[in-house]
Amino acid sequence: MTKHTLLLSVLPLSALLLFSGCAERGYQLTSQKTTNTVTAESSMDIGDSSVKADRELKKMQVAVKKERKRKVELKATDTITEQKAREANKLKEKTRRVEALKKDEAQREAKVLEQQRAAQDKIEEAQAEKEKILQAVKVQEAQALKEKQLEALKAQNKAAEAKALEAQIAQDKLALEAKRLQDLEKAKALEAKKLTDTQKALALKKASDLREAQALEQKVLEEERLAKTKRLQAKRAQEIKLNNAKKSKATQASTEELNFKLINKIYHKFGNSEVHGHVIYLDPAGQETTLAQSKVYLLPISAKLNHWYENYYLTNTNNPSNNGIVANYLNSTYLNLEKNFEFYGVANGSYYVIIESKYPNYIAKNKKVYIAKKIKVGQHKKIMAVFSKKL
Repeated sequence: MTKHTLLLSVLPLSALLLFSGCAERGYQLTSQKTTNTVTAESSMDIGDSSVKADRELKKMQVAVKKERKRKVELKATDTITEQKAREANKLKEKTRRVEALKKDEAQREAKVLEQQRAAQDKIEEAQAEKEKILQAVKVQEAQALKEKQLEALKAQNKAAEAKALEAQIAQDKLALEAKRLQDLEKAKALEAKKLTDTQKALALKKASDLREAQALEQKVLEEERLAKTKRLQAKRAQEIKLNNAKKSKATQASTEELNFKLINKIYHKFGNSEVHGHVIYLDPAGQETTLAQSKVYLLPISAKLNHWYENYYLTNTNNPSNNGIVANYLNSTYLNLEKNFEFYGVANGSYYVIIESKYPNYIAKNKKVYIAKKIKVGQHKKIMAVFSKKL
């Protein structure tokens, strides 16, 4: 198979496996939150001389580190988004308070204006009443004067002039009574209009108060709903934080330990494939660290290992009544100074690669930490994998 043919055969696979910010061909990145691991894996033909295991592992290390960095940036972005949301809520609350103060001020000003108008109306009514009284006094004085004149004419035996003046006095009385009745009707109409205006004002105020009360009630309900949502979100965030803390603690010290037992090699058929790997341990601060007693095991898939992987490793739990689960392995090796490992002569099949190390004493004294991954080995293949775990 030529290099050109191999490239064409690998490219479609690469298109399917590229994700999570991994730009290199054929790499499959996998993240597990419960175990706090990120792994990268690729498979190449063993006869491809252009593929160098150390070079491919270094490229995959870059991919894994990019993924770790991306996760940190996403977490930071989430934190910034939460801060912006809190600031927006604070600004919204401040705006609401300012609007409430403006509304209160407007209501106070409206009340003062209403009081001023009422006072002005009273002054005008008093002035009108005063003018009315003065007019009535003038009319009475004029009436009295005419009556005196009438008496004088009668005393002077001026019958015709007295009769004409008497008729005029009677006419003035009729006009005065008519005006009084007209003023009374006007007063009644004005009173009725005031009553109607007052009723309308009261009705409008009642409707306005009702609308304001409904709006206020709706606002209170909305604020209660938002407050409830925030409480639920805060509670959920706290639960997630506690769960993460529990998981982190569990990751540190609670995975069920394994007792590794070598399978008799007489019964094992050696193959023609290879497994190459690199291990990255990160301390709680995210800095690379080296752990003591780091040993790598290659184990065939079994029901017992599947049970350990699914019920202990992925869930970070242990069973105090167990004295460790026996794990039969085909081969083992140690990490070299570059934190790499290699297995040769691997037969076709499915395997677990399990890295066992010792936690630093400041994290978990006398406890083992594991990284576990399932791999599938084909004939004449180089399987390369990078394992990253944050303690």
